[in-house]
Amino acid sequence: MKKVLFLVAAIADTVIAFAQANCAAASSGLTPINDLGTGSFVNAWAATWTGGLYPNGSNYRPATHMAAGISLAQQVVPLDATGNIDNVNGKIVWLSIGMSNATMETQQFIPLANAYANKNPKLTFVDGAQGSMTASVISTPSNPNYATYWNTINTRLATAGVTSSQVEVIWFKEANPASGSQIQPYYDSLIVQYKRIMNNIKVRFPNVKLCYMASRISARYASSTLNPEPYAYYTGWAVKKVIEDQINGDPQLQYSGPGANSPFLSYGIYMWSDGSTPELTNPNVFWTCPTDFTTDGTHPSVPTGAAKVANLLLTFFQNDTLSCPWFFNTAPAWCGVVGIQHETISGAALNIFPNPFSTTTTIQITSSELKNKNLDLKLYNLFGQEIMQTRNIKNETIIDRSNFLSGIYILKLFSTDDNKFISVNKITIE
Repeated sequence: MKKVLFLVAAIADTVIAFAQANCAAASSGLTPINDLGTGSFVNAWAATWTGGLYPNGSNYRPATHMAAGISLAQQVVPLDATGNIDNVNGKIVWLSIGMSNATMETQQFIPLANAYANKNPKLTFVDGAQGSMTASVISTPSNPNYATYWNTINTRLATAGVTSSQVEVIWFKEANPASGSQIQPYYDSLIVQYKRIMNNIKVRFPNVKLCYMASRISARYASSTLNPEPYAYYTGWAVKKVIEDQINGDPQLQYSGPGANSPFLSYGIYMWSDGSTPELTNPNVFWTCPTDFTTDGTHPSVPTGAAKVANLLLTFFQNDTLSCPWFFNTAPAWCGVVGIQHETISGAALNIFPNPFSTTTTIQITSSELKNKNLDLKLYNLFGQEIMQTRNIKNETIIDRSNFLSGIYILKLFSTDDNKFISVNKITIE
């Protein structure tokens, strides 16, 4: 009897005949949304969209949205099983919501995050994502698998020793099968379904505060028709649209006040690239064929591809301003610096060596995107006082300790082009 290989389809678990990822696939010709910035993209139905993960071509949360997010993040505290604050025995539950890709990635993320030495001991990670459970399924009560999905989450929470009342942070990654659909209806349906899911999340997890929405990884090498390019690419645009609608006051996505019907939404993280071509904005995001994929060319391989997502996700939470109140056992020094928007443009925007240092240290810019920007380097003490500034740095510069006292300092890279801090690092003078 011939063996049949059971493959997990791009969005739903499907049995298909033996296939191989199409590693010879040509470039999609598409540009990651975060790399577009203020540039434009003309979509499949001739509408023009501005890039950037957030409005106005920016990859940073707008100031008012950021302030609201910080306020809600500060309310993420340990809760008992009934949802009351319990700083002694309570838990903070981080829950993933999504389909097969999301559960494969979450299962790699959870042990990695649990091994992180500075993880908040009150934080419990639960994988709520499940194979075959697409956005259309989990947003539609009449779907026969709808109840199965949400009941399975309740079972998994109970197995982890926590309850729905303790869920406060969501990681969300969803899509739909693309077979036979047109791009515009696919995109439009995702937006409608994402919003319904956010409403459902708020009902089922009444103490939820934050929802980090993720994009798909690349589908350039897909050998299945279920979710090839450009559908994977448009999923990221759907996420951007829903977040932007919340920022613009969509009443279906109200995250505060007595009528709150949604968690606070932001990107976390954008993971699409044109296959093995790295993002400019985050050079750590690229997908190599065949090593990062299963044979369908769409799911991440386990452990390699899924572990790459897990590492990107851990780096994100280690560097996101909204993580400061709840993710860490001991908040890093940069968390206490007023006004920081700490989302770095890459996991390694700067290379600092040596660090700690006693006489001098060298600061190298490692991101190709940064090398074309006008940059200032600023040094702050832990009281938030600026004690040094170096203007118009290029590829590298050297910091001399001069008359600085021994201790911990905050090094901030400021883009005068964007009028934003784009990297924040801790340095130690011995």
